[in-house]
Amino acid sequence: MKKKVLVIEDEEEIRKDIAKILSINGFKVFQANNGKEGINVALTVIPNLIICDIMMPEMDGLSVLQELKKYPSTELIPFIFLTAKSSRQDIREGMNLGADDYITKPFDFDELIAAVHKRIEKAEATEKKFNSKYEMLANSLRSYMPHEVRTPLNIILGLSDFLRKHYDQTSYNEARSILQNINESAKRIQRLFENYLFFSKLQLIISNPDEVAKLRQKKTPLADFLIRDIVVYSAGNAGRSNDIELDLEEANLAVPEDLFMKTIEEILDNAYKFSERGKPIKINSNISNDYYFIHITDFGRGMTLEQISSIAPYIQFERDIYEQQGSGLGLAIVKAIAKIVGGEILIKSQPNVYTTVTIKFPILKSEK
Repeated sequence: MKKKVLVIEDEEEIRKDIAKILSINGFKVFQANNGKEGINVALTVIPNLIICDIMMPEMDGLSVLQELKKYPSTELIPFIFLTAKSSRQDIREGMNLGADDYITKPFDFDELIAAVHKRIEKAEATEKKFNSKYEMLANSLRSYMPHEVRTPLNIILGLSDFLRKHYDQTSYNEARSILQNINESAKRIQRLFENYLFFSKLQLIISNPDEVAKLRQKKTPLADFLIRDIVVYSAGNAGRSNDIELDLEEANLAVPEDLFMKTIEEILDNAYKFSERGKPIKINSNISNDYYFIHITDFGRGMTLEQISSIAPYIQFERDIYEQQGSGLGLAIVKAIAKIVGGEILIKSQPNVYTTVTIKFPILKSEK
C-alpha cells in the first residue's frame, strides 16, 4: 500500500512540484494551500507524513503543528518543515514543538525524498518496537493472571454453590454474610483487572517519550491535603481509621493528580492488607533537595530482599508475589508511575516486623 504524504504549501508552483516528485517516487500525495485546509486534510486522511511550509498567511506552519499535536490521531505523524535560510528561530521553535526535520529552501528533490523515506522508516520502526513491547507485556499478563484470580474466584464458586444447594436451610443473616463475601471477592477480581489494564497503559506511556514529557508538565496542588483525604476514605473502608498516624508537610508537586492519587492508594492498600487491625500505619512526608518524600510504614508481615528485588522488572514478576493478593502488581504500578514522573520508589522491610515504602516526587519549580 502506498504511503500517504500531505503537502501544505501556499506557493502553488512549489506545492505541485513537490507533489509531482513524491508521486513519481511511489507516494500517494494530498495537497493543501494553507494551514487551516492542511489541518482538515490531515484529520481526514491521516497521512504517514506531513511536509509543511513555515511561512504561510493566516496560519503558519508552527501553528499547524501545534494544532495537530492536540489530536491523538495526528500527534505522532512525522512532520517536516520547509523553511527559508533566514528563519533559524522558526526552526528552533518547530523542533521544540516536536517537528522531526526541516529542509531549507531552495532544496534538492533528492534531499527531500531521502528525508521523507528516513522519517517514515523511523516512524515505522518506532511503531514496530512499540507493538513488540505491547505484545510481550500482554503475553506476560496472560501468563500470570490466573494465579491471582484463582483465590477470589474459588470463593465465589464455592459460596454460590453452597447457596444453590442449601438455600432453603440457610438463615437470612448467614445468606447475607455469604453474599457479602461473594461481593467482596467479585470486587477484588474487578480491581485486579483494572490494575492490569492500568499497568499496561503505564507501560505504553513509558515507551512514548512525548507522552512522558506531556505528563511531566502537569501538577498536583496541595498534595498533603489530597493524601489526607485519601487516607481518611481508604482507612474508613478498611476499618483502620484508629490505626492511622499522620504527619504531613505542605507541597505542590510536578506530578499528574490522577497518578499521584493512584500511587498513594496502592501503597496504602498493601499496608492495610499485610498488617493486622490494631497495628499502626504511619504516613509522614518532608521536602528535601527539590523532592517531596512520602513515607508509609506498616508493622505487618514485611518483605524479603528477594521479594523487593522482584518488583524491579516491569514485565517478569515472581509468581509468589502475585499470590500475595496483588502486592507485587500494586508496587510495580507505583514504580512505573515514579519512572514516568521522574520520581523514585524505595522499600525497606524486615520480615514479620515492618515495611516502609518511600515514594519521592518532584515538587513544582515555584516551590524550590
